[in-house]
Amino acid sequence: MGSMATVEVGIRIDLATGISFFGIEEVNQRIAAGGRVLEVRPGGAVMTQAAGADDEGSDTVRVTLGGCQLQVLFEDA
Repeated sequence: MGSMATVEVGIRIDLATGISFFGIEEVNQRIAAGGRVLEVRPGGAVMTQAAGADDEGSDTVRVTLGGCQLQVLFEDA
């Protein structure tokens, strides 16, 4: 059995810059190198701090949903 690795993949959504993906290149590189996907696990939400959330004197931090992520578990060749 080879070594195990976890790669986080997901999507980010930003009103100013649009949609972007992360981790896909690393997943494809591992597959091309003979890595075997063992499992895809739930990740979590990608949160971003909302504009104006750092008002002076406020203890409240506002966040918005900015995407999601998954974990891909590999057995490397």
